[in-house]
Amino acid sequence: MSDRRRIIIDQLMFTGPERAPVSLQFKSGVNIIWGASNTGKSFARKSIDYLLGGDLPTLPPEGKGIDNYLLWLTLPEDHKVTLRASALGGDIYKAEGHLQAVDGGSPGYEVFSRKHVTSPNVSRFLLSSVGYREAQLLKNERAEKAPFSLRVVMRYLLIDETRMIDEKSLLLAHNTTVTSEDKGLLKFLLTGVDGSSIVQVRSGDQLKAAKEGQIELLSQMADQLRKVIDDTVETTAVAADLTAAEREKVELLEVVSERQTSLDALALEERGLFDDIRGYEARIAELNALKVRFEELARVYASDIDRLEGLEEGGFLLQRFATINCPLCGASPDHQKHDHGLGGIEEQRHAVELETEKIRTEARDLAAALADADAEILEVERLMAADGDRLNEVRLARELAAQSEVSARSIFLNAIARCEKFESDLENRHRIADLEIQIVRIKAETVRPRQRADGIDVNLDLTNSEAHELSTVVKQVLKPWNYPGADAVHFEKSDQDIVVDGKRRRDNGAGVRALLHAAFKVGVLVYCIEKGKPHPGFVILDSPLFAYRPAEETRFGDLTDDELQLRKADVATHFYQYLQGMADQAPVHSDREP
Repeated sequence: MSDRRRIIIDQLMFTGPERAPVSLQFKSGVNIIWGASNTGKSFARKSIDYLLGGDLPTLPPEGKGIDNYLLWLTLPEDHKVTLRASALGGDIYKAEGHLQAVDGGSPGYEVFSRKHVTSPNVSRFLLSSVGYREAQLLKNERAEKAPFSLRVVMRYLLIDETRMIDEKSLLLAHNTTVTSEDKGLLKFLLTGVDGSSIVQVRSGDQLKAAKEGQIELLSQMADQLRKVIDDTVETTAVAADLTAAEREKVELLEVVSERQTSLDALALEERGLFDDIRGYEARIAELNALKVRFEELARVYASDIDRLEGLEEGGFLLQRFATINCPLCGASPDHQKHDHGLGGIEEQRHAVELETEKIRTEARDLAAALADADAEILEVERLMAADGDRLNEVRLARELAAQSEVSARSIFLNAIARCEKFESDLENRHRIADLEIQIVRIKAETVRPRQRADGIDVNLDLTNSEAHELSTVVKQVLKPWNYPGADAVHFEKSDQDIVVDGKRRRDNGAGVRALLHAAFKVGVLVYCIEKGKPHPGFVILDSPLFAYRPAEETRFGDLTDDELQLRKADVATHFYQYLQGMADQAPVHSDREP
């Protein structure tokens, strides 16, 4: 047992700025808070409950000057914490360690909400420390759920005198009848099974409201569509207009295609003519450049011919002088003895004639080339002029074709717009018809006032095996208490309560009811220990030994026979001995001296 995850209540403390702290210490096993009426026993219980998320208790006159409640706890793995709450209410404040004051500077300081919400809260902090998971308890046949929390399980941890002696079921907290949530809580504590796996369904009122909202929404959608249609025109007329518009659109598309084809051909021809003209201009520029080179070469040829003609004339004169008498002595050519190289001059003269003829031939070829270039330039200029005229014609034709294509396309787009208008009108009419059908269908649907999740067992009763095991544990608690008839104990599902020795708990006197209630809640603790289920590890019982109430207690009349039997069996002594032997805590509030 010492290895179990449990919460130990170490000390309850009350502090004030101008008074000494007042504390109540606890230990493992039984802790008895004893005293006469109005001595603060119930206030101590309520104070513990307050620090665990319960309601703010009313301070007794003796509590004057108290402004803080503190609770020292030891959590699993010897984790010591202090919980503080103001005497004025508000959140719960946690610090690490056992402290006499908790504020923002305390180690491990946290602010906990009292409610089991998404923000940090005392419920999740304590329940998770002993191994509880986040669970959901079924509330009804619609699988509506309530979160498992410290406040929910508190009925098994802290039982006040009123509940202790109450004739109503042991499973109840404050209700008058047992609900699915009450049964689900016990089942979860004993088995760990909750209602998280079942999907919640909406209530009849919710479904009715959803139905009305759906009808209203669909009606609004239909009304909005009616605003954009002409309800004086029949739907068949709109369909006929759409057919005519689509036929016109097809015809116009053919016209647009033809005009686009013509426009494309003219544009292509225009680009071709433009490219040809650019080519002609380049060719003329090329020929003119060639003419410049040819003319330069012609001048070179003319210069060469002039030079060669000068050489040829000089040679002729030299030869001519060789055939006359010597100008010095008057000797005839036949009597002259000197050789003036006239043979070489003749050869040179002949070579000059040949070279001159060659150059003249090349000059004639060059002149012919120049003439060809001039002729080609004239031809290219003629072609360029013709293409220029054609380009102007094509450009004008292309501009006219473009205007025609734009006009045809505009008419075509208008036809498309008309088709879209008729299509939208027709679609809106069909949508209105569909919405009206949906509205009629939804109105015809019936909503059951009581909804139920498919296949859900709203009873959530313990199985026979579970009820038997729990009854066995309760019997194991009652027998050491020396309770008369403890050999015959079972859990009655119809009453959601225990029956001992053939007698329902509610049919006993107040003292017996209180003792059996205590046995059941202690039995749940023992059951969880034996089955390895989570449990906070403490049970606080207010007046479980009510059968030993003092004579002046007259609220429930004289002691009944069954209460007198408890006294004869000395159940109180055995009760305390049993609790003292438990490692878990069982604080007992009693008017009777132990």
